[in-house]
Amino acid sequence: MTRTTTRGISDAMSIPKGAPADSFVLHAPLELMARIQLLSYVLAGARQSALERIEWLAQKYADAGDAVSPPRIVNDLPDASALIAAVAAGDLDLVDAMAAAWLPQWTAVDVAGALGEALVPSLAAAGHSPIGLSLLLRDPSLPTTLLRGPLRSLAAQPHWRISWHRSVSGDGDAEGLYAALRAAPQLGRPGSDFIYPLMTLAVESGEAERLLAPLLSDRYDVQSALRTVTRVAAWSMVHDDQTQAPYGWTHALTMPQAVLSLAGVGVSERTALAVAGTFALGFRLAHGTVELPPVIRPTASVATWPELAAEAAQHEDAHLAKFTLACIHAAAADREYEGLYLDAAAHLVQWWHDAG
Repeated sequence: MTRTTTRGISDAMSIPKGAPADSFVLHAPLELMARIQLLSYVLAGARQSALERIEWLAQKYADAGDAVSPPRIVNDLPDASALIAAVAAGDLDLVDAMAAAWLPQWTAVDVAGALGEALVPSLAAAGHSPIGLSLLLRDPSLPTTLLRGPLRSLAAQPHWRISWHRSVSGDGDAEGLYAALRAAPQLGRPGSDFIYPLMTLAVESGEAERLLAPLLSDRYDVQSALRTVTRVAAWSMVHDDQTQAPYGWTHALTMPQAVLSLAGVGVSERTALAVAGTFALGFRLAHGTVELPPVIRPTASVATWPELAAEAAQHEDAHLAKFTLACIHAAAADREYEGLYLDAAAHLVQWWHDAG
């Protein structure tokens, strides 16, 4: 598959569907980004199968329903505030018109800088817009138009937002993040595994503010916070409730990791900590059945990234692809704990093998 072919698939999958996005359609642009980025870790023997999986994804997206009607022409100069206002107003058609006109003029850095602070707290689109922004920043060759569908989905539920942190003042100590996550009580699932009810549970139970408000700060060690949330998610994948392996624990890593990767890149550090902390806490509150240890220790692993990347790149599950790539990124930022991330990715691969 050439870069020209990849661009053609990206362009086709940048066009939203007319019907409300289901889970596949919502994840598809992000899945494409992850699969393209996984290719660089796949050994030659598995590359053809990985490429065929990308073509399969493109065909599945094409078959997933009619495209949205062509957007009306927008001749105005790019205006991030107008696009944000359209999302907040729930005007799907205007959002799509603006996105179609303006995204091709913006780099990933432009998009993150212009939209990040407003969009990262949104729980619409399953809270996945930060993943798209983060993946675009990691690979500038990907077209920013892949965010057109996610932006439209954000406008479908504009009031689904994390906002508890806006009423919290003062300067806390983010070094307490692990202790806060470890202190999360076991509340159980709120009748649904979808992102909005899980995070609503974290907020409405009062646990997000109780545990995270003392941490909020305008300046803190972002990389330390990032290592904390990725270690907690990887540990949970290996040691906690295995029924949550394919979706709960994958999201527990990919979502807060993406948010914290945007801290200082269009998203204030305070907002990033509040949102990423809420994501990490929400999954522990709902899915945690095993208490986190006093300290998560480094581990050794016999797995390797090329074999795990090959497994994920050839498998049909979007979350396996995104989680494996996220583990690779986590290991690169947290070398001492690479074995933990290898084990977490290998654990999910094995889960899928066992599930048939």
